[in-house]
Amino acid sequence: MVVSTNGGGKTGRTPTMKRMLASLGAAAVLATGAVALTPTGASAAPNGCWGNAGTKTDPEGRSYTARYCHNYQGGDIIWLRHKIGYLYAGDNWFVCQTKSPSYPNPPVGNARNDWWLYTQGDTGSEHKAWGWFPATKVSGGNNWEPIPGLPVC
Repeated sequence: MVVSTNGGGKTGRTPTMKRMLASLGAAAVLATGAVALTPTGASAAPNGCWGNAGTKTDPEGRSYTARYCHNYQGGDIIWLRHKIGYLYAGDNWFVCQTKSPSYPNPPVGNARNDWWLYTQGDTGSEHKAWGWFPATKVSGGNNWEPIPGLPVC
């Protein structure tokens, strides 16, 4: 059973309402022939993180006030430099970010960064799918800079 923990993906084997609406929206865009992809930089709207996504507690018992950020691409959740889960694209919550110059993000187009955002993936079981998501896949950031609106861990 796949459990959605961060608002995207599937619960059980039935798509969530968010996933179904996203699919319908994507179908409408494709039907008009107006497809726009912006992986050359993490600069699609909204600009950085916003709002209050509630209190989240990680597997170590640390509590955080989460904020919403738009990750325009899905990607792997990393824990101790290993892939432990996956976060689907969309408006997801993140709790903080940290800089790791010795472990840069995977490049996305022209986007380069060494900031990682702490969250819980949509899939994964190790460490309850909590881990690090690359800033290169989050809207609103600039190369080698933190994502605006998200605190440093």
